[in-house]
Amino acid sequence: MTALATIEPVLSNVPEFAYEFVKRLRNSPETKTKPSIRQTQAIPQLLSSRYLRQGRLTLDDFIDAAVCTTFPPDQELARLIAEDMVLGRTREERKEEPQSELQESPARADKIQAVIQQIRWEQDLAKRIRKDRVQAGYDYLQQVRSAEDSSLYNAAHDYLSDGDIVLRGISSDEELRSNAAAELLDRAGNLTSRDIANSAVLKVLGNLCKTQNAAEKLAAKALNKSRDVMADFTQLATRDPSTAARALRHVEQLQALSKAKRKAMDEVLQETLGNLSQASSYSSELGRTPDILSHLIKTAATTYRLDDSFEFAGSIRKHTGKDVTEEVLQEYDSQYDAGASGNVDIKQLAGCAMDSLSWKNLVDKLTKAAIESAESRSSPAEFLVQKLKEAESHRQKMPDRSTAEKWDDMEQHLADAAACQAQSGAHLRQTVRSCANVGKRPSIEAIKQAGERLDMTEEEILELLNPSFEVIKKLIQQGVSSFERLHELMASAGLTTAQLRQLGDIAYERSNEAALGAVAHVNLLAALGLLSDRRGSYGAVRNSGGAYGDKDRAIPPKSERTDRVMAGLLGGPATDVVRIWYTYRDEIPDDVKEQLRRIAKKLLVDLGMRFSREIMGSSMLGGLMETPTVRPFRIGDEVDLIDLEETIESLLSQGRTDFQMLNPDDFLATETYMGHRAFFWALDKSGSMDAPEKLGMLAVSVMAGLFAVQRDDFGVVLFDSETCVVKRIQDRGVSVEKVAGDLLDVRAGGGTGARQSLSLALEDFTQTRAKEKILILSTDMYLSDLAACEELAGQIRQQEIRTIIIVPSTSHNADSADALARAAHGVVLNIASIEELPQSLLRVTNY
Repeated sequence: MTALATIEPVLSNVPEFAYEFVKRLRNSPETKTKPSIRQTQAIPQLLSSRYLRQGRLTLDDFIDAAVCTTFPPDQELARLIAEDMVLGRTREERKEEPQSELQESPARADKIQAVIQQIRWEQDLAKRIRKDRVQAGYDYLQQVRSAEDSSLYNAAHDYLSDGDIVLRGISSDEELRSNAAAELLDRAGNLTSRDIANSAVLKVLGNLCKTQNAAEKLAAKALNKSRDVMADFTQLATRDPSTAARALRHVEQLQALSKAKRKAMDEVLQETLGNLSQASSYSSELGRTPDILSHLIKTAATTYRLDDSFEFAGSIRKHTGKDVTEEVLQEYDSQYDAGASGNVDIKQLAGCAMDSLSWKNLVDKLTKAAIESAESRSSPAEFLVQKLKEAESHRQKMPDRSTAEKWDDMEQHLADAAACQAQSGAHLRQTVRSCANVGKRPSIEAIKQAGERLDMTEEEILELLNPSFEVIKKLIQQGVSSFERLHELMASAGLTTAQLRQLGDIAYERSNEAALGAVAHVNLLAALGLLSDRRGSYGAVRNSGGAYGDKDRAIPPKSERTDRVMAGLLGGPATDVVRIWYTYRDEIPDDVKEQLRRIAKKLLVDLGMRFSREIMGSSMLGGLMETPTVRPFRIGDEVDLIDLEETIESLLSQGRTDFQMLNPDDFLATETYMGHRAFFWALDKSGSMDAPEKLGMLAVSVMAGLFAVQRDDFGVVLFDSETCVVKRIQDRGVSVEKVAGDLLDVRAGGGTGARQSLSLALEDFTQTRAKEKILILSTDMYLSDLAACEELAGQIRQQEIRTIIIVPSTSHNADSADALARAAHGVVLNIASIEELPQSLLRVTNY
């Protein structure tokens, strides 16, 4: 699993991170002290203060907050869980990592941190060694090991090894007891029942009776035969049943009280259990279910979210072997109309999917509720399409065929209901298209009923039911000039190349630029009329050098037709035009190629500006906002930062009227309101990236971010087996237009090696005074030098450079992406289409 998923270092994700982290820590069998709900409040408080102090958050801040708010004995585990969350790892993936790595760095700290910990341990050990008493310690060890009464040695051996006894020069029972007792008391708050039993032998049971940990304190009192044990336990159970359950576990394991008293304590505890969460804690501590479990499950339906109840049920099954998940579903099903409906949604049902009648009933009820809720919405169809998208995003969670079929049935009902809510013919076409894009078209019956209700003609309904060549041809002949409508029909009709050519000819004859553009977005060659019918397939024939031969020149496109096709191309998405360029640049004549390149270049620049404006607002484009403060110009500053008005006023105030001889520090430069951002793109153009979609993603990923920073604070390199430098950060004279042109000329080929590109990024970032530095690696991660890249990624992390790895979701090496992201403490962005890239990129960079 990759990171993208998961967490971006923005303030809005803090509450969700805190809740999920505490839930995972509580459910971990390795947790020694269960965290409370207060930790979900402490993490946001800590991160909020850090955000106000720094102005931003990093992934390391999330991890540090999780660790710092966790009890010390569990901090190593907390770090592992937090890193799993921010890096998108699963528990299984972490277990598969080499054991030696875990031993060298338990907290997954850097190697330097591990060395520091080793030095501290050795220093502490050196302080404890008593060289002058080693012999005495050895003699005493032999004596205590051969003594008839081994209780003291056995108790002390849980805290002191034989080596400790010798090196510390312990030579008497009193010294042994004192040293072992000190080690035991250091563990207070995380003691086992054996530790509490040892405290009696080590004569510190009285100390434990005064400890701050309520469970350990009560168990110690029980072992010490205190009279107020029952009263204290009753009070504790009323206040904190979970802690009381832990105390009862200690008492039972120690057998500190009579069986009757222990049973009485259990009855008192069960009477205080008020919800399924407390029942889960009871089961996890005592290994049995409470007698009132069924009653608590009933109350859970109106108290907890379904996924929370499933978590509790899973904990009960784990510690007791009793599976109550079906009973939980039955209660949510039976109480759905009595309040449980507010605790069930699509995401929770997907996460709790199982082949159960109750689960299927809940799916039906949730579907019906969504359709009824749409009636009160201002845009019912759009609301249902959104619900359909949400359902489709969780389809992969279905565990078996039966649940998958039920989920598919729900999606079909949502799609049909969306079609029935259409308000016009155009709206119905749009709704059908939206549902089809999700992967679930409305049924034939639903479309027919909606079309008849909207008084659509039979031909218009047929267009929605079965888009075909004849239908599209008739629409063009009738003069329909809606690019979106025609393009959708052509893309979904499965037309042959000959049919597309014929449609292009009809559109040209009728001067229908929109129809001609729609054909071009499906097949540019067909729109241009470059191919003769006798060839039977599309794609111009090139000679071995990639240029056009005489045979190709035999059927050149007419200049007028070319102009109309290029005008029609502008009716479609700009990202598609970029893709078309990479697809057909080697299959069209030079004059057409140059014309298409000019259009693609302009649109590529416009794309970057438009996507940036959507996220940032137009006032941020073209540089950073200036403050009234100025300072003397320094060598290396940008000339554009010189404030001529302030400079002249300063010179005149000094009585200087001759401006023939000026020093650099005579000029005044404007300081900026906020520190620069420096971006460095390392873009993969190897053979594995040789696809129009991948190359388009590569180009748009650069242009989308260039307008998010000051225009000269960026660097771009292209790499395969070698690295091609487009612009270094320190190169001030390279324009955005030149970068766009270079990107359009990129050709994929060669091997894949990113080491040199990452080295250049490290070097360039040292040349900028930017406050924030961001490295963006766009690749499919089939790297031949991954090990070297991981080593460089560690250096990048140490320089506080943020790393974003952009990979095409259709084809990439997920394991390599995860490994490099872990090394750099970066994030992985899985991008399915060019359209979603800019917003995802700008969101993760906090703009």
